[in-house]
Amino acid sequence: MALQANWDDLRLLLAVSRRGSFLQAGQLLGIAASTVSRRLTQLETALGEPLVERGVEGCRLTSRGQALVDVALAAESGLRRQAPVDGTPAALSGTVLVSAGEGFSASVLEAASRFTAQHPGCSVELQVTTDFHKIVRGVADIAIRTAHLGEPSLIYRGLGKLDYGVFATAEYLQRFPALTPATAASIALLPPLDLLPQMRAAKAAGLDHAPIRVSSFAVQLESVRRGMGVAVLPRILATGLSEVFQEIELPPMEVYLVTRPQALKQGHIQGFFGVLEGVLRNEISSLDKQHSGIHQGLRKAQPIGM
Repeated sequence: MALQANWDDLRLLLAVSRRGSFLQAGQLLGIAASTVSRRLTQLETALGEPLVERGVEGCRLTSRGQALVDVALAAESGLRRQAPVDGTPAALSGTVLVSAGEGFSASVLEAASRFTAQHPGCSVELQVTTDFHKIVRGVADIAIRTAHLGEPSLIYRGLGKLDYGVFATAEYLQRFPALTPATAASIALLPPLDLLPQMRAAKAAGLDHAPIRVSSFAVQLESVRRGMGVAVLPRILATGLSEVFQEIELPPMEVYLVTRPQALKQGHIQGFFGVLEGVLRNEISSLDKQHSGIHQGLRKAQPIGM
């Protein structure tokens, strides 16, 4: 006869899936990591099969573990949907785990500020990472991606395209008034980020003198703001910088909001998903209109200066 896990067991496994390690799951639940490990081992023994794969980088759910997490999410959602006895709608509550790259941190924080102000019983946790697999493993509820990996188990919501350009500070351009792609000091990215289409297009156009290479978009942006050189950046990050070499054509990057169908059945996740989608769509649309206006102005000015 199959043994049924109780809510305490499911809650424990759900915490491990969300945080990805016994240590962080224990912090979430207010218990020791050793207790999390012991109780999960007992559950696996009782069920007769492993629920997580343990590794140096944390825990990954097995297929049975993921099945139980889906049961836990449904149970959690059902508890939150229960209305008080007076018939008034239940307030949203719960934590939303978001996975996003560095460039989208400000957007997520803006959405989180709006959402938690409207729903004080909710909280938002942002994991700044480029690990696309967190959403599949159930570690994150929502992810922002710039690639469609085609997983049939996930929901992809297209938000638009991010335009790219080459940017520098006004001070840097004053120091090097005769700047060309061949002479500019490029703040480049280390592998595998250097394989992005925008980076390869810029290098093919002659922007390949890179005395500084970094592994982080945030460090790349900080280097440019300190006047160390130029860099290929999405316009969403380039506030206050000057665009150069506009003759270099850089492909745009698609942006997607990704989640699991089971996650959207939970009111607090569905609510935040809508707020975050609105913030990102508005920012991407505003940048697109701003960029179009700049280019129209440049086209009108070209006959005068050429």
